[in-house]
Amino acid sequence: MSQSLAKKPVLLKAIELILADPGEIRRETLKLKEKYLEKYRDSHTEEKINEMIIRKIISNYSYYSAFVGGATALTGVVPGLGTVMAAFGGATTDMALTMKYQVEMTMAIATICGHDIGLEEEKRLCFIVAGLGTINEAVKKGGKQVGNRAFNELIKKYVQTASAQAVKEVFKKVGITLSRKAAKKAIPFGVGVVIGFSANKVLTYYVGNRVRKFFISN
Repeated sequence: MSQSLAKKPVLLKAIELILADPGEIRRETLKLKEKYLEKYRDSHTEEKINEMIIRKIISNYSYYSAFVGGATALTGVVPGLGTVMAAFGGATTDMALTMKYQVEMTMAIATICGHDIGLEEEKRLCFIVAGLGTINEAVKKGGKQVGNRAFNELIKKYVQTASAQAVKEVFKKVGITLSRKAAKKAIPFGVGVVIGFSANKVLTYYVGNRVRKFFISN
């Protein structure tokens, strides 16, 4: 194991082991866009069509993430999940599964907004935006949630270089934030539970809309 890999937060390592191939995410997203263009290009602007596609992406990933709880049930469905569970344990695996869908959703939205997620810098951007969106949702009950402008400024702080170090810093905070919330039972993260069907769906929907607003305005 390289020194660089060793310094990665455990949660980030786990996510990377089960994340879908960005190239495949891009291909599937562009297929979806072509379907929407064929159906609506004569009646809607491309901007409107993109908005419709993004909302569909958010809806789809919100549904996927709602069924994360009980990672053992998905070991035959998600490649690498068994390895993650054996290496990091159930609680980390559940959080990694949740974040997998946040990151993949962000990559799909970024693709619709013209970003090439095959580029390393763009992949890092997606990790950063998804991670910060999750942190912001997790702390909102404590009154620390930030508005859209402040959220965009927070992202810009980390994406000036979109460096690997920035991704590590964000996901160290994601892991700490979610673990603290689990300990306080503010959101019931845990083995086989994550945050429950409804709460997980709402979390993904919220993050998706944060991501949508960020990429549309930048």
